[in-house]
Amino acid sequence: MRAGVFLRWVAHPLTVGATAVLLLNDHVFKQAWPGLVTGKLSDVAGLVVAPAVLGLLFGLFRAGRIGAAAATLLTGAGFAWVKLTTAGAGVASAAWSVVNGPSVVLADPSDLVALPALGIAWWAWLRVAAAPPLPDGPAHRLRVMVAVPFAVLGITATSAPSATLPSVDAVKVVGEQVMIEADGRFYSSRSGVGDWTPLPETPPEQVPERRPQLEACVPDDAAHCYRVHGGGDLDPSETTPRGGRLLGVDETTDAGQTWQTAWEVPAARWPFVKRQHPFPGGVDRLSKVASVDVLVRTVPGGHEVIVANGVEGLAIRSGDGAWRRVPVVVTATGLDIRPAPLTGFGQVIGDDIIDAGLITLLAVLIGMSVATGRARARLGHGLTVLMPLVLLLVAAVPITGAVVFFTASAGTSTGPGLVLALCLTGTAICLTLAQGVLRRSRAAVVSAAAVLTGLAFLGPVFGWTVGHPAERGPAVELGLILATGCLFLVVAAGWWAGRDPVRR
Repeated sequence: MRAGVFLRWVAHPLTVGATAVLLLNDHVFKQAWPGLVTGKLSDVAGLVVAPAVLGLLFGLFRAGRIGAAAATLLTGAGFAWVKLTTAGAGVASAAWSVVNGPSVVLADPSDLVALPALGIAWWAWLRVAAAPPLPDGPAHRLRVMVAVPFAVLGITATSAPSATLPSVDAVKVVGEQVMIEADGRFYSSRSGVGDWTPLPETPPEQVPERRPQLEACVPDDAAHCYRVHGGGDLDPSETTPRGGRLLGVDETTDAGQTWQTAWEVPAARWPFVKRQHPFPGGVDRLSKVASVDVLVRTVPGGHEVIVANGVEGLAIRSGDGAWRRVPVVVTATGLDIRPAPLTGFGQVIGDDIIDAGLITLLAVLIGMSVATGRARARLGHGLTVLMPLVLLLVAAVPITGAVVFFTASAGTSTGPGLVLALCLTGTAICLTLAQGVLRRSRAAVVSAAAVLTGLAFLGPVFGWTVGHPAERGPAVELGLILATGCLFLVVAAGWWAGRDPVRR
């Protein structure tokens, strides 16, 4: 079976149409007409697109009909596992968080009504498998180059965050119970760590106004107090307010004469944490990623400190003095607030990946310019080798605009940035290999050197995501230095590629 049939499956009108429905429904229709129909429409469209995208992996091994059937069955089985089990929903949440920022996927058996959509995907496969091969012309190549990235984009660029982002805004003690206010509701727990019980909803007009408690003292030691870093007056115009130390707690044992940091998210990791909380419409509400309320209570063996950290959940100091970040998860109401990890390989660097794609594109243009110049000198007449790349630059405008539109609320999520970078880079390489003046093998070497240049820039950035280096600035600077060094390799590859042009 032809491996190219899987590409045609992705480019089939049904798959392309389902991708358009998925993107529009997630980013337009759900916000305009929320309800049952738009809620299930994404599941239906996603089940039409996903088997074709998954089939591309089987196409690498020329798996044919068996591969298409496996892709369809795996899509259905995975969808059912996610919607029927808590473990499946947890795995899906973790996977989507890597490519699309912090995401929560909830198990919902009612979504299984969308499973018959797999039949539409299988019918599309049967149509492309039975059809005669299409000529490998520019129209077919363009169709595939456009369809594949946007099918991947449709799956990765899921719904935008809701208008209100769940956060823990207040914490207090009522009797022996710890009470928190989260997402407009109140929850109580005896331990203050888990087993949260939702309290009856109170009309907003009956909720007493309470100012956050920025400082609290140990009940039996008035000189021993704690205060939060966040809260109070925050200046959103500052790039890193208070040095980025919004998530933290100070401690004093001499009635406030001296303070020292008891716990905090390190300032060097603040940008990584903040990037994992994109807000609707790009609004940067720093007060939601900050320690805003604190309480201290006596417990056996000492005292306990509980801090409300907004979208980061809670920070708790136990009686033995150990600090930890604690999620707030209430299955009954669907509340799920988790602290962002301080490290995570490849997460929230979508803007850097786009920069790497642009660097790769620039390197291709430089390498092909050198190759063209030398080939022109050898052939003794003008060449139009760069014309396909000029067309690429023109085509990049609508491609970039569409990706930006559908991922405007994704912040710096890795997935959408990767889709755009692969789309631009892949198109540039395809157009480079399709020209008929330089030998294809030599043009491939120029393309490989350009890709290496983009990867050289990304290397230190990937290191930053795992904490080495701890700060992003030095990582970006090192990446630029490495990419600049690789440009010399690109120029050398272009000079070599133009040495032996194809004579017509």
